[in-house]
This record gives sequence, structure tokens and C-alpha cells, in this order.
Amino acid sequence: MIHPFLKCTFFGLEKCLHYHVGEIALSSVKSCRERRKCNTLFVQKADGVFLARLKKSFIEIGYLEMSGGYGHKDFSRSTWDGCCKLPIGNAYMLEEIGERFRGASCKPFSKISVFSLHTYDNRIELWRMYVPSCGVLQYERTHRATVPICFEDERKYIFDFVVVLWDLRCWLQKFIEVIYKLRDEHNDSDVNVSNLSSGILPPHPFTPQKDKYKKGITTTYAKSEPDSSFVRPD
Repeated sequence: MIHPFLKCTFFGLEKCLHYHVGEIALSSVKSCRERRKCNTLFVQKADGVFLARLKKSFIEIGYLEMSGGYGHKDFSRSTWDGCCKLPIGNAYMLEEIGERFRGASCKPFSKISVFSLHTYDNRIELWRMYVPSCGVLQYERTHRATVPICFEDERKYIFDFVVVLWDLRCWLQKFIEVIYKLRDEHNDSDVNVSNLSSGILPPHPFTPQKDKYKKGITTTYAKSEPDSSFVRPD
């Protein structure tokens, strides 16, 4: 039911936004790693991708990650998806935007946010990542709600669920305006050389290995002691 709701969320914005349904490899990850000449193979897939329409192409601005079906409880999987896959995918998207419009100024780029939706059990979370200032990468959960599937039993959750989707829509509309400003500034500039391809930035420092690291999450629980470092509180 998440895919139909997201399609409705983007209704009327088809000229500037597109929602691609289905498991798809993130093109930002592939593009950035090729640019950095990474030797290790790494492909990150998403259950849905938010795309901004440009004149002759698209650019990724967010994605959906679903940790199983409705009511499926797998804490290690949901923690891996929410705390590892989501921020890494968003970081690559920000890098790709910065590279695609490298001739633009830093001011509009600081207003750019990329988003990720995460569903697990009966919950949905909205996260966003942005660069508020040079050298600072901020990642935050902005919304958390229960996904209602029965009006009579769960109508108290409907408002919070709608707010998640509505705020996502409003943010993406604002984001598109900034993307177009970045594009215009880049087209008007004389920058032809990428700092990324010149070797100034190091290779991406972390390539997640699911089989190796996910098993270490099995001893981490939602309800932890107050003085422990829990991953996701209840």
C-alpha cells in the first residue's frame, strides 16, 4: 500500500518529479564510485526511487527502503536498512548532485536536502540529509508514524501518516526549485574540471558488507538500558 500512497503524493507534480516503483540499483552510487575509480564492487538497491526531472535526464533525490512486509519484525534487518543503507545512499545522492552541478555556488547547495523513507513492522519513518555548512553533513529523522491499514481500529494514526507524506511532498517541491537554480548557475559558469576527478577527495571510506556486519546487530534490542547506546528506541 506504500507505493500507491507515494504515487498519490506526487500527483500533479509529474512535470518535475517522478517516482520509480520497484527494486532498482541507485545510479548515484554507481556514478560516484566510477568517478572515484573505486576497485570494490558495490551496488545498492532501493524499493522505490524519487527522481527530479531535468531537461534531458533525471537525478535521484530520495528513495524508499522497505524492511519486509507489513507487520514483519526483523530488528537486525530494519536496523541495517535504517542505520546503514539509508544514510549511505543519501550521501551518494548529495555527492552526485554536487558533481552534476559543480559550477554552482555553495549557498544554494546548502539548501539542498535528499530524503529517504523507511518502513518496518507497522511503522514509517522519514529521514533527510543535507549540508548546512562546509564540512558538515547532517542526517536527521524528521517524522515517525504508524501505517494505518484499518480505519476503524487505527483511525487515530491516519493524521500522522498523512503529515509524513504531505511534508515529503512540500519539501520535494521546494527542493526542485533549488535544483533548477543550481542547474542555471552551473550552466552560466565556466567550470569544466571536477575536484572529485582530480583526486582531491579520497575514495569513499566505507563499503558496507551486509553478510559481515548485519549479524552483529542481532544482540542489539530496541529496549536497552538507559546508559547503553541503543540504535532505535521504542
